[in-house]
Amino acid sequence: MRIVPAFVLLLLAACSVSVERGPSPSAPSEAERVVQAQVDAFNRRDVDAFMAGYAPDAIHWAHPADTTFAGAARIRAHYTELFSDPDASRLHATVRSRMVKGRFVIDEEYIVGLPADDPHVSVIIYEVRDGLIRNVWFIED
Repeated sequence: MRIVPAFVLLLLAACSVSVERGPSPSAPSEAERVVQAQVDAFNRRDVDAFMAGYAPDAIHWAHPADTTFAGAARIRAHYTELFSDPDASRLHATVRSRMVKGRFVIDEEYIVGLPADDPHVSVIIYEVRDGLIRNVWFIED
């Protein structure tokens, strides 16, 4: 009876198991770093840091193609007003999930503290080129 277990052990030893691992986690891409800096600045309600990652001709869109804010000056004016609103003192965005594909960063963001819409969930697509946010599409329910 000892022959069978020994044979099984020899057979298992002869077989090799190969585990293929996916790529190791890498450093965030430039696009992801730019977007994360913008999210962090949003959470601090720091309009200067928030706008630092935007191109002068950046556009915010209501998906698929309605312009919400065109140009960094208009985007700045909107967020300056939002960040200074006393009813937005709890303003905070949490990235629930993120996908990065080249120059695009796609976030599902859970936002609390908005004066008229609390809590709020958005899917936001950021396009980053040359280290600056060029387009942002907001997908709402």
